[in-house]
Amino acid sequence: MNKYIFLASACFFQISAIAAVGNEKPISFEVNESRGDSYPQFSIVGAWTYQVPNSTSCAETYEFHADKTLRATSGKQVVDSKYTITEQLSKYAFYELKHEVITSNFEKDCDGEISALGFTGVNYVRFDNTGEFMVMCGDESALLENCFGPLKRD
Repeated sequence: MNKYIFLASACFFQISAIAAVGNEKPISFEVNESRGDSYPQFSIVGAWTYQVPNSTSCAETYEFHADKTLRATSGKQVVDSKYTITEQLSKYAFYELKHEVITSNFEKDCDGEISALGFTGVNYVRFDNTGEFMVMCGDESALLENCFGPLKRD
């Protein structure tokens, strides 16, 4: 369930990522250095949905629980993981999310892949300014090039 799509472009001292979801207003993942520490902080706990581009039948759901367990469904695949996430944002306005797969039904996900037991991963999470949307990234690049999303809070 590692998807990376280009979402954003950078402008001098400001990062601006705009994504449109359906007919809703654009979502901003903008970080402005002049705000300093005022960038809002949000909890990842809850259910999040990602609609796979160019697919009406395949969506992914990530259910983060307060006990640090995660259930992810993608296509026919269901995996349970344990996770940790940093409490504070990095200087680049990301949370570091680490997870390890502890159970799997060994079915294929939306990309046709099967997650192996014991697989560990690190992603970098950034929320929009409302906390209702997030992107998951493979690094903390200001360009958000190795990200997928947006994921919408259910």
